[in-house]
Amino acid sequence: MSPLLTRLLASASALGVSTLPSHALDPTAVELEELQVTAQGGSANSVAAVAGPAANLKTQISPSVLALPGNSTVIDAAEIARLPVQSYGDLFRPVAGFDVSNYGQGGVGYGIALRGFSDAEHGRDVAVFIDGVPINEVSSIHTPNYVDLNPLIPETIRSISIVRGPFSVEAGDANLGGSIFIETKRAEPFSTVGASGGSFGTWRGLATFSQIGPGIQPFLAYEGYGTGGYRENGDLGRYNAFNKVTIPLDLGSSLSLRVQMYGTGFGQPGYLERDRVRAGLVSPRAATNITDGGGKTLQTFVANYVNGLPDDELSTLLYASHDVFSRFSDFGAGQRGQVEERETVGGRIRKVWTTSLFDVLPTQVLVGGDWRSDALDVNTGPSVARTFTARTLDLDLSQHNLAAYAQVQVKPAPWLKLTGGARFDQFFYDVRNNLDPALSPKVSPNVVSPKGGAALTPFDWLELFANYGQGFRSPSASSELTNNPRLTPLTIESTEGGGRLVFDRFSLLGTVFFTDIANEVFQPAPGLPVQNLGKSRRDGFEIEAKVLAYREGLDRVALFANYSGVSARLLNGAPSIFIPNVPAYLATVGAEFDVAAPAALLPGGRLTGAAYLSYIGAKPLTEDGVLHSSPYPRVSGRIAYVHQSGWTTYGQATWYPGDRTSESIFNFGSSVSASAAEIVTSPQPRLTLLAGITSSFATGAPLR
Repeated sequence: MSPLLTRLLASASALGVSTLPSHALDPTAVELEELQVTAQGGSANSVAAVAGPAANLKTQISPSVLALPGNSTVIDAAEIARLPVQSYGDLFRPVAGFDVSNYGQGGVGYGIALRGFSDAEHGRDVAVFIDGVPINEVSSIHTPNYVDLNPLIPETIRSISIVRGPFSVEAGDANLGGSIFIETKRAEPFSTVGASGGSFGTWRGLATFSQIGPGIQPFLAYEGYGTGGYRENGDLGRYNAFNKVTIPLDLGSSLSLRVQMYGTGFGQPGYLERDRVRAGLVSPRAATNITDGGGKTLQTFVANYVNGLPDDELSTLLYASHDVFSRFSDFGAGQRGQVEERETVGGRIRKVWTTSLFDVLPTQVLVGGDWRSDALDVNTGPSVARTFTARTLDLDLSQHNLAAYAQVQVKPAPWLKLTGGARFDQFFYDVRNNLDPALSPKVSPNVVSPKGGAALTPFDWLELFANYGQGFRSPSASSELTNNPRLTPLTIESTEGGGRLVFDRFSLLGTVFFTDIANEVFQPAPGLPVQNLGKSRRDGFEIEAKVLAYREGLDRVALFANYSGVSARLLNGAPSIFIPNVPAYLATVGAEFDVAAPAALLPGGRLTGAAYLSYIGAKPLTEDGVLHSSPYPRVSGRIAYVHQSGWTTYGQATWYPGDRTSESIFNFGSSVSASAAEIVTSPQPRLTLLAGITSSFATGAPLR
């Protein structure tokens, strides 16, 4: 063990704080520890997670997402450090069921989708939270419930908890394909400084400062980033300042305060006609309009109070943010601008009680309430060189959301657990249309979302589960309610069932799901008309396998594979059969490792990293499926050498060996009668390389 690691463990032990991933200390305790998640908890998706005790996670009484009777995943900081992450979308690419699209349009949020929802909608159908703060931008002019995780610094993440499907009672708006709960680190007993660079003039600098002790615990991270981009007019620069301090209060309670400041400016290469790129008639690096681009500034304040252990925890949250976003893009009919200024305030209170009813029935009750208020100033219209020439939309609007939810878990037998819950969401809209005051609705729709499920463990090595849930997405005040003020939240109904086998070094998970929507909504691109496609159904399945191929001391090598298939269909009848932008399947196979480096070549250190191959199936671009993308592979890998003195050097690569036009591909025409000329793409680079070095050094404990 390195001297630095020894010092860190010793200081943490003296303070009673866990500072390393659980599998680094006890690889057989990972999954059970996650059910008792602590400030530095472990992962159910890590190298060692397949080597656990009995497969009884789903029948445990716990507030962890791993205890829900469905398909859920937790990724910890150690696994994130092994992944090849060139941008935040890479955090999710190897995870089963995720469809990720890098649009290649500067600082615009990625397409992230689950369970047969579209990757063309900037994550609008997945509810995303950071430290409990909802990230989906309701009523965004860009796309309703737009998600932008560019301000997220991977090195600040403690854990990512993923729930597939609308089954988390704590996730409300946008909880259709699933929900993502990201927790940032509380503190570390060391600080870091690092730099990296790579293809297309890319550079990045990052410095962190942290301390662990009985007093105030800081975690600060400062990032600078720039790139020239693969394509013309693809330049981007950003700054990011993450400032978090945690103040221990009475025994078992703490207050965390976070202030973050983020800013970016970028060019946008735009989209090219796919067939012309494939025919060599236009360069894949060409730009549509060299004046396209935009920027964003964001200031965020978050306060989290926690009292008690997870099974009897009281937590409260207050947050406020200010965001100015601009985008000027040419989608084929001249440049159009979007400028949105948003102010958001909100809060949450949550309480968990764990008891035994009548001294014989283990029970846990979770109740909570949410409040969120957004005030927006929205402007859109034609533009030239990022200057408006007219206005097509000028709105001042406010949107408020009040919600209450409850969940009950009961365990009538050691091998059986039942879960039930529901949430109620009330919305209040007040829209002032400065161009047409007659179209200024004031409405207040609401929605109820019931949940329920069961899990049983007939054998120590087998879990079975079934789940039912409803989810919703709120109407957009900027693009929907002005024309249809009677519009209510879009709702879905979903069921799933599955099972999981767990042995000493091997785990296998299989899930099937069925989702129904009364009215599928399709938008080819931001600013283009919204199209209602009628009733739809998604039937699918997911398979995940993991094997711990090598285990010796602290050394680990794990292999993993996952496959998900989905049939996403419209129910109105031919020729409208297919839901656009949903790949037929997603497949990934890979390995991750953490082993001692060969002493003869690299003495006194360890080698860590991961590599995986993904294969993404074709997706229909029209309702009849005549126009579609091509299947394509993607290869990504990272290897790092961690020296015992505290410095790390690493290299990583992303390679598209086949088609490069099908990840970011869209139909800018009608979903029924589009022509091949209306199929556009933002081609991906064939190969992207990145290398860097980081130095870590122990930081003394803070004063009381």
